[in-house]
Amino acid sequence: MATMAKRRHAEGEGGGGHETAGMMRWLITYADMITLLLALFIMLYAISNLDIQRFKALMEEFQALFGSGEALMQGGRGMLKFGDPESRRPLVIPLLPGKKPEMHDEEEVIERYVEREHLEGKVLVHREERGLVISLLTDGVFFAKGSASLSPDAQKVLRDIAPLIIRSGRFVRVEGHTCDLPIHTLRYPTNWDLSVARAVAVVRYLIACGVPPQRLSAVGYAEFRPLVPNTSEENRRLNRRVDLVLLSESGRRAEPTYRPEPPSLQQEDRGERR
Repeated sequence: MATMAKRRHAEGEGGGGHETAGMMRWLITYADMITLLLALFIMLYAISNLDIQRFKALMEEFQALFGSGEALMQGGRGMLKFGDPESRRPLVIPLLPGKKPEMHDEEEVIERYVEREHLEGKVLVHREERGLVISLLTDGVFFAKGSASLSPDAQKVLRDIAPLIIRSGRFVRVEGHTCDLPIHTLRYPTNWDLSVARAVAVVRYLIACGVPPQRLSAVGYAEFRPLVPNTSEENRRLNRRVDLVLLSESGRRAEPTYRPEPPSLQQEDRGERR
């Protein structure tokens, strides 16, 4: 009898051991759950630290691609106004988290200047793959209608922007644009003539303000590079502009290479002119 009791006791202990081992298996599931939660919180923390400028650029990219009638994000200072289905801002290239956008500091300086001088709706700023684009709306603000003579307001803006261009060391392409309405004058028979003349006028004034001429170029696009479709007078007003494009590194490499002449050749050329 004692032997049977001991055997039953031993069997009970063995069964209890197996049962205890089975109940401890919940620790494995619990550990997996804790690991997954930790990964989730790390991901949420990384998302919470996303740079707001990159997030806005991404939202604007979706806005341009899908053409929604409502703005996904409100525009910043000096930016184009969304909401009109006909208004399409040029594509902005979203950057990877942790990478500072090229010319980010220059863009902030220009936007603060636009806000300080109350130039919203007259000076538009946005960043593209080719560089930072500063658009001066010409419609009765910086140029008279059908004219390529800089207004006093245009001269002041260019004087204020010139030091930034000089400090940046960037190459600048000045682009003249018009709307699709034709022009027929003795001086400017076509929109090509007018757009080029306005770009050249800006280049000449920037040189007078101290910007090195070898870093400047002038281009005229007439009505063939509209910022928005020419389907309303408001859109045409946006398209009548002069763009100052501070070229990115990739944009600068696409430009013709500037090779300064050796001093000896420059002296010989001066001697021949005399």
